[in-house]
Amino acid sequence: MNTMKLALTLVITALLTACDATSSDSLTLDSGKAIEPAVTLDEQSSARSVSTAKPEPQIQQGFNTTDPVPFIIRTPAKQAREPFFLPDENVKETKNLFHKDYSLNQINSKQFDETAYGFFVVIQYDDGTILDYSLDKVNNKYFVKRFTLAGKYQPHEPFNNIHKDIIYKILEISGADDPELFFQELISSPKITKYKGCTIQQKQSKYAMVDLTSCEFDNRTDLSLYNSKSNP
Repeated sequence: MNTMKLALTLVITALLTACDATSSDSLTLDSGKAIEPAVTLDEQSSARSVSTAKPEPQIQQGFNTTDPVPFIIRTPAKQAREPFFLPDENVKETKNLFHKDYSLNQINSKQFDETAYGFFVVIQYDDGTILDYSLDKVNNKYFVKRFTLAGKYQPHEPFNNIHKDIIYKILEISGADDPELFFQELISSPKITKYKGCTIQQKQSKYAMVDLTSCEFDNRTDLSLYNSKSNP
């Protein structure tokens, strides 16, 4: 009888020990399982957070495209070039034409400045057209650094009749013998379209290249004089 009780006690003790071991293993395993989903969830949460932040650069990129570089400044007449020589007679004609009382009823504002080193003029007309030119004086000789008449986009009939006489005077200053014919040949010449958003027409005069550029996106048509022999 005592032997049987002893045997039963040993069996029960062994079973309890086994159960304790199993419970301990299960706890460790369950703890491991409980930790893994938490890590996975955090990773997913982090991924969602990153993906939410992704559109920000796209918004910034979209914002940048709202302020593009004007097309017209990429065209030949707007590149840096060496000034071209202008004889004294043409310089005098320029001053007499634009620096005094020419078309005062059409002029909104006029700025003129002359020094020992040259002079520059900016005239704004009532319709928004702007005449802008600058001459440098070197060794008592004048060189045109900039000469542009800028108006609203008019590709088919560049500038209006009010400014035609100004254009003819500009062409005469550039060395054209017959300014009216020269201008007709200029607007009838082939159009250069390789500059995105703009059409360009050019004709060489005696002292300068005459460039007519129209850019629809910029709403501008410019008549410019520049030195075609210099490399921009």
